[in-house]
Amino acid sequence: MARHPSAYGPTADEVLNPATVAMPVKIDPQLRAVLDHPDDDAARLAYAEWIGTSDPARADLIRRQLKGDAAGSLLQEHGPRWSEEFAPWGARDIVYRRGFAEAMSLTGRSLISLGATLFDRTPLREVRLIAVNFLIAELSDCEHWGKLEVLNLRGNQIGDEDGERLMRSPWLVGLKQLILEGNGPAL
Repeated sequence: MARHPSAYGPTADEVLNPATVAMPVKIDPQLRAVLDHPDDDAARLAYAEWIGTSDPARADLIRRQLKGDAAGSLLQEHGPRWSEEFAPWGARDIVYRRGFAEAMSLTGRSLISLGATLFDRTPLREVRLIAVNFLIAELSDCEHWGKLEVLNLRGNQIGDEDGERLMRSPWLVGLKQLILEGNGPAL
């Protein structure tokens, strides 16, 4: 993820009025297997096999990244096209790991309002949220961050009281890292 995602921050309209994203009617079984078992390389390889004829570059990305290759040339050439899928969420700083978008920067409103459809498209594990300091009550009740391993709230001007509210959220269970640095003296 970018060191300073705020440089690519959302517009006021993206924060207050995120795009509406239609819920997919049907998720392909190959993608569903990856979403349900994000650590399973076999599911990712089966997905690569399945999309091999329709998007050979994406299939190649999955296979190469599973072997430990960063596949920078593939990402440089095709990454912008693959990242278009996440434009309705205002996603920035998208990071592909093991062939899928697993990290990105979003506005708090996008995760809260549109998170369900986002998690039906990619096994998202790490999110850097911006523009959340006025959404802490909603964010602490947002079930979507329970699917994440890393939630980065750095630099959102979250005060002590709101930080404590987040720490009491029932959705902390699967989270491995909650980053609250740069929010104030006590955090």
